Amino acid sequence: MAWSMRQHELASAGARPALVALPAAKLMLVAVPSDIASIASTQRVVNAQRITLTLTALSALATPVAFVLGASSAVIAILAATTAGNVLAYWLTWTDRAAPGVLVAGLVLLGEHVGVVWVVGELGPVPYISPIVILLVAATARSRWLLPAFASTLVALAAEAVLSRWQAPDHQDIFTAGLFAVVIFVVSMLHVRGTERAFTIAEKRDRALAAAAAAAAASERQYRLIADNTNALIALVQSDGRALYLSPSHQRLLQVDIERALGERLLEYFAIQNLPDAEQAFVTTLAEGEAHVELRLTRSDGAALRLDTSMKKIDADGETLVVIVSRDVTGKRLIEQRLIASERLEALGRLAGSIAHDFNNLLTVMGGAAELARADLPDGHPAQRELDTVLAATSTATRLTRQLLTFSRRQLTVPVEFDLRAALEEQRELLERMVGKRIQLDYDFAPEVPRVSMPESHFEQLAMNLVVNGRDAMPDGGRLTLGLRSRRVAAHEVAGLDEGDYVEFRVTDEGTGIAAEVLPQLFDPFFTTKGDSGTGLGLATCASVASQLGGVIDVETSRGKGSSFRVLLPVSTTALGRQPSEPPAARLSVHRVLVVDDERSVRETAARILQASGYEVLTAATLAEAQSMIDDATLAFDALITDVVLNGERGTDLLEHCRRLRPDTKMLVMSGFTPDPSAADALSRHRAGFLAKPFRREQLLKALKG
Repeated sequence: MAWSMRQHELASAGARPALVALPAAKLMLVAVPSDIASIASTQRVVNAQRITLTLTALSALATPVAFVLGASSAVIAILAATTAGNVLAYWLTWTDRAAPGVLVAGLVLLGEHVGVVWVVGELGPVPYISPIVILLVAATARSRWLLPAFASTLVALAAEAVLSRWQAPDHQDIFTAGLFAVVIFVVSMLHVRGTERAFTIAEKRDRALAAAAAAAAASERQYRLIADNTNALIALVQSDGRALYLSPSHQRLLQVDIERALGERLLEYFAIQNLPDAEQAFVTTLAEGEAHVELRLTRSDGAALRLDTSMKKIDADGETLVVIVSRDVTGKRLIEQRLIASERLEALGRLAGSIAHDFNNLLTVMGGAAELARADLPDGHPAQRELDTVLAATSTATRLTRQLLTFSRRQLTVPVEFDLRAALEEQRELLERMVGKRIQLDYDFAPEVPRVSMPESHFEQLAMNLVVNGRDAMPDGGRLTLGLRSRRVAAHEVAGLDEGDYVEFRVTDEGTGIAAEVLPQLFDPFFTTKGDSGTGLGLATCASVASQLGGVIDVETSRGKGSSFRVLLPVSTTALGRQPSEPPAARLSVHRVLVVDDERSVRETAARILQASGYEVLTAATLAEAQSMIDDATLAFDALITDVVLNGERGTDLLEHCRRLRPDTKMLVMSGFTPDPSAADALSRHRAGFLAKPFRREQLLKALKG
């Protein structure tokens, strides 16, 4: 009966499988484990307790009845002893020792029967009662105790036969009782063995079900651990799009209330920017089994995310479900965009490098020729205005070329240690002209600002680009503040910076502010919000300069209140980058100059500028020609001006040659672009000056006299 009830329970549990809320929609049969052997053992104990209690009660009742009926004192004593034995048997079964208790009860019962026959001398119904011991054992003990019980019964019957008068009726009673004992033994053995076998089968089956349930529970725990701790977004939705399960990562990454989202149409619940693409992917999944789409969505805090999403249709017990697994690829896409921008920058650098040399030479010639022509005209000549226009256009083209070369890192630069306060003061007049009369330019400098080591041209570009950006942000006028102060940066305080001392250069405007959607692209090359009037190179150049110098640039902005650009530049810790002092001979007056350039127009323009300023000029077009002139001891000159590249050869090779043979000669290198990264080291090593192409007349003369 217990086994049948257990089977009914398992069948009922199996008829109601539970859908575990996991991404694979795993169906599991949950079985409550039990121990059939324990159930059988418990039932035997209960049976033994009930039987021994009944025997105790019957023997206790039989004693006074026998006394009333006038039984002999010996019979009454036997009944009293039987009652005591049954009490002992009941006590044993009550203390969970069922087998000893049952054996005691059986022996007491057989002893009672033998004793009664011994005292009375007649069998009576006693032989037919003795086989009850076999039934007692069958109901309360295992099958292994049936044979001893059967043997004990036969021994008791034999004892009764010996103790009786052994008349003809006694023969029949003993024989019949023995046959009755055999039948009871055989039937009981078959029943008990069958029951034990059924219990064994049920127990094995139950253990198998329990093991399967434990394995399923362990598998569920594993799936739960994966689902609860993975960064992937795992969702299980119905065919109508309603969510059945959302992994905890939805709350961590998307900041959604999972309980509220369950039961909602998932694709509509989130702020998906490309919702039509998502819906089409879902329809394709239902039709073809799976689909893939990249979702663009906006989180509740306004953050834009990219999710690489895979959808797969599954069948769960006849119900169509869709598993949606998404990975956050926002950072990956950002890296890819930066890589693309870097590749574009590299391509631009190669393009700029391929044309920069020739383009800078052309600008040098145009600017120099225009200056020479203007100098030859009398004051007030009508052509002066046109020449000024040419010079202004040349200056604009020069700034644009330098911006291209700066952020593409193709420009030859020589770092020098200088004071940013002094540099900005020197630029004040130029910057005030750039911002116009409607904008007030203020300086806010700390009393002490450390020096930095960087190319002066880089800081000029940095300052001018940020000032122009602030001017354009205030079309109706306002205040533009340039600030300088020292700052100590702790470890991990500013992303991208090491712990140390920095100079903070800040440009603050009172303009319209910058929109949040523009900020991620603010420093990208060619990105501009100024339409056709912007090149998209100004802030990109600032970012490139800051990066090259080991610093950073960032912005604080508020719509309608303005923006503040902050540049952190490392403080110079050595004078290594300081502009080298000239040897004693170089400080003497320069009268004759050797100009070396493979471009004839540049060579002649530089020569005319120098000649117009009172210098004698020698020229050379190639590296070999220049080396020959240096070797000629009869050919005197006080200064050497050479291009960094001469028909594919390194013009810096002249520096070592000249320094060795003419150690007192002043040396100056011209360049707008160089493919040779060692050029700057050569300038520092040979104490040569640097002049960036294209250059103006006063820049050439200042460099020569410096």
